[in-house]
Amino acid sequence: MNQAVQIQDGFEILDDIMVIKLIVSGLIMHCHVRGIAIGDMDEFYQANQFDLEEIISELVENEQWDENGVIHINAKSMEA
Repeated sequence: MNQAVQIQDGFEILDDIMVIKLIVSGLIMHCHVRGIAIGDMDEFYQANQFDLEEIISELVENEQWDENGVIHINAKSMEA
C-alpha cells in the first residue's frame, strides 16, 4: 500500500527507548528504537538518521507495526 510518510526530525526518550514520531496518511504513529544506551542516543540518531528514515518508510510500506500502531526497530540489527 502506498502511504504518505512524514518523519519528524529528532526524537524523544520514553524510559530507555528512542521514540521517533511520524505521520502516516494523516495519522500520528511512533517508532520505538531499542538497544541504545540513553547517553548514546544523540550520537546514534545523528549517525543513522537517514537509515532510520529509510527503514521506517519501508516498514510502513509493508504495514509492519504492532496492534497499537507502533513500529519497532532494534538498533543492533542496523549494525553492519
